[in-house]
Amino acid sequence: MLKRLILALLLTFSITVFAQEEKFNFFEEAQKAFKSNDLKRAHGLFSLAQKFDSKQENVNISFRKADSLKVVLRKNLIEAITGNWKMVTPESWALREPSDSIVGKMITIEKNEILFYELYPKAKKWNLVRTEHLVFSEKINMSTDPLLIVYSNREVWEYYVDEISGNLIAYYVGEENEETISELACGNPKVAYFKLQ
Repeated sequence: MLKRLILALLLTFSITVFAQEEKFNFFEEAQKAFKSNDLKRAHGLFSLAQKFDSKQENVNISFRKADSLKVVLRKNLIEAITGNWKMVTPESWALREPSDSIVGKMITIEKNEILFYELYPKAKKWNLVRTEHLVFSEKINMSTDPLLIVYSNREVWEYYVDEISGNLIAYYVGEENEETISELACGNPKVAYFKLQ
């Protein structure tokens, strides 16, 4: 925990020094990203402008715009990932069930929940094994990412559709605690799914 705090302070200090030395204006860059319809980048830059801009007016505008963009980004993500998705990558050893009798896994993402299914040999239909509410984390995270989904067991996952393959990628980020998200730096499990018609 102390290492993460030191890392966060070092990162904050580095960004502050960079912003001062390079005369980098997060607010102006956020405006440019917004105008070019790069909404996720605009959200991140507006979030940084809230912390580092010296003009109170820019801070207030940044707060409102970041908050509005968060809603739009989440709505867009839900639209993109809604549907039935079958797993295409074998799970890592850390995620694998003790039973090797599972022949397939699938998830169904709806507006408010994620349904996890498994298919067993000789079964005629998918078996629902778990349901998670689709809840976005409101906790502080290193990347200011508003699209992180938190499960009931406090695991935090990032879901996105890969632009090249069209596959849904579920990427384990870390664990949500009372104040922040404890993020893994490397070795994060990642699972890919293809969309079923």
